Amino acid sequence: MLNREDYMLVIWEYLEAFDKVQEKDISNRLHISPPTVYEYLLKLQEEGIISRNGRNIEFTPSGRNFALKLIRMHRISEVFAYKFLEIPWEDVHVSVMELEHLFSGSKGEALYKNLGRPETCPHGNPIDPEYRIKEIPLPFADDGHYHVRRVSFEEIGLLKKLASIGAIPDQEVYVIKDADDIELTGPNGTMKIEFPVAMSLRLYL
Repeated sequence: MLNREDYMLVIWEYLEAFDKVQEKDISNRLHISPPTVYEYLLKLQEEGIISRNGRNIEFTPSGRNFALKLIRMHRISEVFAYKFLEIPWEDVHVSVMELEHLFSGSKGEALYKNLGRPETCPHGNPIDPEYRIKEIPLPFADDGHYHVRRVSFEEIGLLKKLASIGAIPDQEVYVIKDADDIELTGPNGTMKIEFPVAMSLRLYL
């Protein structure tokens, strides 16, 4: 059953990748009905975790502080699952949705220490969610050669496509843009990414 942390993780993902999130986005991401999402978001609003600006959903200051701890633990759990459980790169985000709840507080810090204090999760996102990285969102990149910095929106369909062409963090890729989409070429092939989704892929020179 979905809980508060699942909703908060999705809200964070959309805000980090696309700068906004609405009820329909959460419904699509979690595969649950809009009325169910509405009811749960109302609960989060009453708890002081989120607020609304028109249709857009935002974290309150206290909700953001809660989310920062949650995201950090989620990313540490991803490192653990990827390195020691050998879960594939594209599957690790979904696989730790329950695992991360086991590593709270001192357990989480012990895990982080024993993992060697990694700086990023397997998808390149910083363990410290507030850490700012020098990067170029894919839609703002000119045609040419780049390296993948991170995938800020860890949607399994997108991750599988990126993995299939070898477009993972620190791997060199080639970008060609046209009016409708972006062609991304990695060491193992080429894929096309529509502009809205492309915001979640961050590059560096």
